[in-house]
Amino acid sequence: MTNDRILAPISAAISAALLLSSCGKQEAVGDVPSSEELAQQADAASKAIRDEEAAANADGAAPVVDSAEMTSYSNALRGFSIMVPKNWTVDEEASDDNGQVFVDSASNATVTAGWIENREDADLAAAVKVLEDAGESVTGDYVNENEYRASGIIEEGSKTAQRILRKPDGTMIQAAVSYPVDSAETLDPLATQILDSLALQ
Repeated sequence: MTNDRILAPISAAISAALLLSSCGKQEAVGDVPSSEELAQQADAASKAIRDEEAAANADGAAPVVDSAEMTSYSNALRGFSIMVPKNWTVDEEASDDNGQVFVDSASNATVTAGWIENREDADLAAAVKVLEDAGESVTGDYVNENEYRASGIIEEGSKTAQRILRKPDGTMIQAAVSYPVDSAETLDPLATQILDSLALQ
């Protein structure tokens, strides 16, 4: 299912789900980690990624981007973190307290990571339906009851890779990497590396 009339609304729906739903009601959050605790968590996440890279290197597989060239974005308010390349910039207009959007002007790639209220799993169901309705060009599945991953072509010339994590309180964190199809050979592994780094805190 790849004609323009079908793919255009799919792309619009994904953008709406990622960038607009995070602007909803701000709920009070208790036990927000201190800056020192947050720094310790970021260090631990970086160490874990370095350890994984070392194990991969032992098997002859090198990471796409060395961890030294990645930076950790941590959101203490919403309790998650994700690693992105250091040279990617934040799109301030598209970002808020619930999450951030990172842009790489050289490759026209973006990373969106944010918290969504997900009342009664409505947002999770909607996000999964949009991806499943994209047809055979997008493949996705539940890794477990609290994680969903998908990737594929969402419109002509554009590809996405997404990971959704449901938090213990029922809210969810959605991360997506979008990039041109003609850069897929280079950016597919990077997208996987970024999404693998998404962690709840």
